[in-house]
Amino acid sequence: MTLLLLLVAVLMATTALPQVSAANPLIDIASLQRQLTNGSAASVADILGAAAERDSGNVHLNYDHGVAAYAAGRWEDALVAFDQVETARNPRLAALARFQRGNAEFQLGAVSRNANLDETISRWKASLEAFTSLIKDSPKEERARRNEVYVRGQLAGLLLEEAKKSAEQSRKTGQTPAQRTPALRNAFEKFTDAKDVVPDNSEAITGEAEMRQELASALKQEGIKNAQAPLSLKPNRREPRLPDVDASRLEKGLAQLEESAELRPNDPETKAALDQAKERLASAKVKQAETFLTLEEQVPVTREKLALLRMAREQIDKALDQSPKHAEALQLGEEIDRRLSQIHEEEGDFLEQQSQFSPQEQQAMQLGQALDHFQQAGELRPDDKRLKAKQQQAENKLAEALDKLADKLMQSPEGAEPMESQAARLEGAEQALGELQALKPSDRTDQRAKQVGKELDGLREKMGDNGKEPGQGQPGSLPGQGQGQQPQPQWIGQPLDGPPRINQPGSKGQSPKNAGKNIRDY
Repeated sequence: MTLLLLLVAVLMATTALPQVSAANPLIDIASLQRQLTNGSAASVADILGAAAERDSGNVHLNYDHGVAAYAAGRWEDALVAFDQVETARNPRLAALARFQRGNAEFQLGAVSRNANLDETISRWKASLEAFTSLIKDSPKEERARRNEVYVRGQLAGLLLEEAKKSAEQSRKTGQTPAQRTPALRNAFEKFTDAKDVVPDNSEAITGEAEMRQELASALKQEGIKNAQAPLSLKPNRREPRLPDVDASRLEKGLAQLEESAELRPNDPETKAALDQAKERLASAKVKQAETFLTLEEQVPVTREKLALLRMAREQIDKALDQSPKHAEALQLGEEIDRRLSQIHEEEGDFLEQQSQFSPQEQQAMQLGQALDHFQQAGELRPDDKRLKAKQQQAENKLAEALDKLADKLMQSPEGAEPMESQAARLEGAEQALGELQALKPSDRTDQRAKQVGKELDGLREKMGDNGKEPGQGQPGSLPGQGQGQQPQPQWIGQPLDGPPRINQPGSKGQSPKNAGKNIRDY
């Protein structure tokens, strides 16, 4: 165990310790140890906690705070302190902290057992993990090995106890499969956890196998019932014209059948029911897509048409995820893609034609949008040579428009031009040249882009907009640099490992009474 040492400033913060003169800045270790063993663990934990806050990087102080907090029954505080020690670069103290963390996790689990069984199980698993990890790194660590065996036995016993309770509850007469399922699932999970903790435990092995079969049967019965429930339309509050196909029970039944199939993969009845449920859900998604298609024919706005068709395509994709060979889904998907491609092509044609009568700046924007529509149409009809020709034509027109726009913006207007307007004009030219270079790279475009960039840099420097705050100088020494540093802690001799150990089980000040008395602490 490391020494319990404090600076004089920390000692003066409590009257429970003897006054120490400024000439002797170190605490009387024996005095502090006596307080711990004489029932003052909480007071010592407070002192060490305050000291650790002032010197958070002191790994020895953090460890001592952890064991003092443990002695006082403050196991959450102890865990925080031990976590800080484990992340520090001190292998010896990190190993000790990991051992103590295993103890603290077990104690917290013991305290929560009556109020929160899930927390107890989680804490004891964490405790077991800490001891197992320590043994892996230090195979000769006998204390950790003994505690690991003890915690493993306690955890397995608790899991088996809870598993048997849930199994008994699931077998009460008069229950439907839906009512039995929660208890069956809990029993199965607890038996499985117990088997993971103690793999050769026959009770856990047998219980897991029995609960697997019973849970699979209950899920199959309930899944078939839900999967066969009739479908219906329900109103959509956000869009009354788009009713939703209510397949919630079908989806629930499908999930139950999938879980049953995972538990019992070779059951032919479950597989047949699962395939049928997937077909029904695929058909439900097709019906939902059909409602979107019906409304698409009624709306005049291109943007809304595209949105509805994409929503329909999404439903078809979900249908094919369930049943890849679903005939109706495949057929309707082809129709949706045809309509999407047609609308994109028509919108591209319109924008390309409109660009002929638009100002130069707007012309480039419209041609860029037209090109995007042609590209999306081409992705849906990759073998359509006519679309490829339209895409190439739009690309050439866009390149020509960007080239002319860049030339126009690079030329200064007649008369005086404010620097802000000049910067905005050159930024527009830079953007046009960047898009042109991405579309059709050339040395001429690259040279013009460099020329514009150089002019912009010079202009921004004139405007004081070079990214430097006014008055900002070169980085130098920070105010007070090298001052106010905390002195390094002073330690007397080598760490001692003698009684009394401040977190010895059963020491005065520990609460609750006898908690974790079978855990062997350091």
